[in-house]
Amino acid sequence: MNIAIVIHTSSGHTLKFAQAIRDKLVSLGHEVDLTGLRTIGTVNTGIIPLVRVNFSIKNPPELEEFDTVLVGGPVWGFKASPVIMRYLIEDVQNLKGKRALSFVTMSLSGGGRALRMMNGELEAAGAEVLEGEALKSFFMPKDLKLSAPVERICGRVCGQ
Repeated sequence: MNIAIVIHTSSGHTLKFAQAIRDKLVSLGHEVDLTGLRTIGTVNTGIIPLVRVNFSIKNPPELEEFDTVLVGGPVWGFKASPVIMRYLIEDVQNLKGKRALSFVTMSLSGGGRALRMMNGELEAAGAEVLEGEALKSFFMPKDLKLSAPVERICGRVCGQ
């Protein structure tokens, strides 16, 4: 399977989570392309509505060649990152025939709402949306935090 993982990260937690997912999928024999979205301009923490945030995405990846698309980002202000949302709204148009899964990292809460926001855009683009995953980035040792969510995501992606 050819899999795209597209993320926005600010603290590095989402990147670490995405790298663990990528490494597991590669170990299972899949081809995986991991892209971190880069921005130009000022990215607000999500308090100002998305249309008023003054930034653009420098490197929006095309997704036509991929069978499955994973998108991830941090939770900001109990919502999905405005960067990942802008990418989904403006740059992801046609995911018909593709499966998609969203994942988020968060300090305390808001993961469910962020996943619903991302999933709504994935569904609007025509994807078959798989159950997503929210990872708390506080209060647990790093290795214990990553292993179970990574296994769940890879199981869903691989149909196990």
